[in-house]
Amino acid sequence: MNIKPLAAAFILGLSFHAAQAADIKASDSIAAVVDNEVITQRQLNEAVADARRNLPKGTQPEEAQFREQVLLQLINQSLIVQAGKRRNIPVTDAEIDAVLAHNPALKKGRASDRNKAKDLLIMEKVRQQAVMQHSRVSDAEVEHFIQQAAAQGIALPEGEPLRQYRAQHILVKADSDNAAVAAESAIRKIHHQARSGTDFAALAREYSQDGSAAQGGDLGWFSDGMMVVPFEEAVHKLKAGQISAPVRTQFGWHIIKLNEVRDAGTPEERRHNAVRQYISEQKAQQATIELLQELHSGAYIDVR
Repeated sequence: MNIKPLAAAFILGLSFHAAQAADIKASDSIAAVVDNEVITQRQLNEAVADARRNLPKGTQPEEAQFREQVLLQLINQSLIVQAGKRRNIPVTDAEIDAVLAHNPALKKGRASDRNKAKDLLIMEKVRQQAVMQHSRVSDAEVEHFIQQAAAQGIALPEGEPLRQYRAQHILVKADSDNAAVAAESAIRKIHHQARSGTDFAALAREYSQDGSAAQGGDLGWFSDGMMVVPFEEAVHKLKAGQISAPVRTQFGWHIIKLNEVRDAGTPEERRHNAVRQYISEQKAQQATIELLQELHSGAYIDVR
């Protein structure tokens, strides 16, 4: 799990840990009920204090409005965490330890802090699922954007050189631990066929449960930060032409074939990459908004 984007995406996360009703002390009043969990006034006060410490110097927000914004953030986080738990999003002890190591405010041996770290990881993984399903950018989208910019007289940035990868993959989905066992068995059989010389694209078209299956599992060109961390780590270990061992992510089990690696160094390649990254970021933001809209639409929320 990449700690930096996690912390940036959920800056209030360290102060958030929704409580079960049975855990509330008599002195804790309730700020909000969010489906099966509650947010107490104490938790809200802690989150407000944390958020205030992260404000730019000299910023003085209106108190009532600021508390309302922080409470909405806590509600959003609670909805995402509960959705992740319903989906049985896997979180390992190693991932929790990594979050704790990068956040001195949290103590490795304290159960409540491990739960907070686990919730942070679940939130990020749910968000990544939504983003990965909707943030892929086709070459046609990039070309259309560039043509529109040229027609409107808008100068595009040249962009920075960036290592890029072109790969295919095969995904067998798994949304629970039981499904993961069956998915692992299936992906290992497919992996054996791929390593034995069976055409990877043909296997992808037959077995992959990803949207790229019709294209033989082709993911096009992508850069670091565009795929989930376990997937990227597997790609980094491959040389062009190699096939990975089975890899588990929150989407299920994958095998990956790396076809090419390049540094986008020409002005045209840099420009295309900068545009692709911009469109991807816009899609990622929209995917997060749509995720929250979906969760809110089916949730019971009572602000006290």
